[in-house]
Amino acid sequence: MSSATEWIANLPWHTVVIVIIVLIGLRFALLRLDSAFAKSAAETAESLALAMGLVFLVIRPFFVQAFYIPTQSMEPTLMGHNYGYERIHDHILVNKSVYRIREPRHGDIVVFKAPPEALGISADLSSDEMPKQMDYIKRVVAVEGDKLYIKPGYLIVDGDMYDRVRLIQQVAQYESIPPEKIRIRYKSDGVYINGLRATDEQLANYMGRVNPKIEVNPGYVVRNGVKLDEPYIAEDPDLPYPWNGTIDFFDSDRGNMVKEFFQDAINDGKLHLKQDKDGQEYVEVGKDYVFVMGDNRNHSSDSRFWGPVHEDRIQGRALFVFWPINRIHWVR
Repeated sequence: MSSATEWIANLPWHTVVIVIIVLIGLRFALLRLDSAFAKSAAETAESLALAMGLVFLVIRPFFVQAFYIPTQSMEPTLMGHNYGYERIHDHILVNKSVYRIREPRHGDIVVFKAPPEALGISADLSSDEMPKQMDYIKRVVAVEGDKLYIKPGYLIVDGDMYDRVRLIQQVAQYESIPPEKIRIRYKSDGVYINGLRATDEQLANYMGRVNPKIEVNPGYVVRNGVKLDEPYIAEDPDLPYPWNGTIDFFDSDRGNMVKEFFQDAINDGKLHLKQDKDGQEYVEVGKDYVFVMGDNRNHSSDSRFWGPVHEDRIQGRALFVFWPINRIHWVR
């Protein structure tokens, strides 16, 4: 259903107009024929023309539009992945009128036209979000004037640090399952693997240790001095933000591109890089911009990598999942 639904939902307006004109012409041609079938077919063509005009030229541009979730960047809130035979891609309805009466708010899940920087990174990455994907969907984490920084999560095991990637490698090897099927989140009460809290014995087995001393340090986002409670994310973040030049990520070509985009955002006033009294660096979001991130924090190309989104690019707020049937729900 995904390709057909996406194609129909995103028919360009000029194609819709042509189809409507053809249907109207067909209607008049059929009325010239003196038969009950022709009359019935003419009424059907007229109804289709009116329905297309209403849906594609009135409702879609101004009120509600359907969108397809192509990637895993918003999981577990919105599904979009292919794991072997498991293919789950949510189809959602988006409210296109809400931001005509109010500004984007914290926690809103928004659909927007991808900035050029986002397409540039996706083309270089060629995995998470491909350049052909012009519409992105993310969660608003900060708005104009908000101050933001991110701390990554990690474990201390007998004095040895384990970030999430390193622990995933240990779990995958011990359980003999693909790393991409493992999600790890550090919380204040322990380590959660694929949604289940791991026991101390399990963690000891994964790490090949006996009765290790384990200290859990969850990653978190701080906005305006307050640590955010984000129950909707898949994993706590792997990387700190704002960027600094000390992490391995920046040894890659993509990392150099990210550094360039970050500096451009500072120079253009989209972000303001500052430091608090304790020496902690943070960014302040510029006028008319929002800072967006995927709920699947470690598998999302978002504002951390290509900068904030101008409000003019936002098309609407995610409203409702209407397909697959077993996932019908309001989007929160």
